[in-house]
Amino acid sequence: MKRLISVVGSATASVPPDIARTSCGVQVVGPNAQDVLRRSNEAMQAIIDAVVAAGVERTDLRTNGPRLHPTDNGYMGSNDLSIVVRRLDSLGSVIDTMVAAGGPNVTMHGVDFAVSDPGRHLPTIRRAAMGAAHTIATELAVAGGAGVGEVMKIDESSGYQAPVAVMAETRLTRTTPVEAGEQQLRIDVNVTYRLIDAD
Repeated sequence: MKRLISVVGSATASVPPDIARTSCGVQVVGPNAQDVLRRSNEAMQAIIDAVVAAGVERTDLRTNGPRLHPTDNGYMGSNDLSIVVRRLDSLGSVIDTMVAAGGPNVTMHGVDFAVSDPGRHLPTIRRAAMGAAHTIATELAVAGGAGVGEVMKIDESSGYQAPVAVMAETRLTRTTPVEAGEQQLRIDVNVTYRLIDAD
């Protein structure tokens, strides 16, 4: 019967985010459905035109709407826009631009930061996690009077902890301040080793 030991090794890396996702919307109310939808569409189009003029690619824009709902006093029209900002140094001005373009009907839903290609950081983190697993296995094996042999099985799980979202005020006197923080990338490996006789 093979003698085995299973341990978990973990490693993390702090990576500066290089993209941001922000979203805004428009909400319009009025007694007439067609007028409400028209004004909602015009406000959203103004935001789209403004952020494109500010340098955001159309492929980085996505609308979620339009929506039109009856209310006790008429109708409410709304639409939402998600924006990917690939130049973080322009994020504050993009927020200012879309809020200014949306006028009094604009809503703001915050900012999420992300790493566009986390995969390029994972090999280094994997090696560190495997090193941690081997260290733990060796300590346990030595304490039990054995040694660590070949790897029999590896299971991996990974994840990240996103930086805290940044909210923006709708009344702006200067560029909206935003801080990207750092993305925490983590890998856990569950490694099973064969135990061998101690030297």
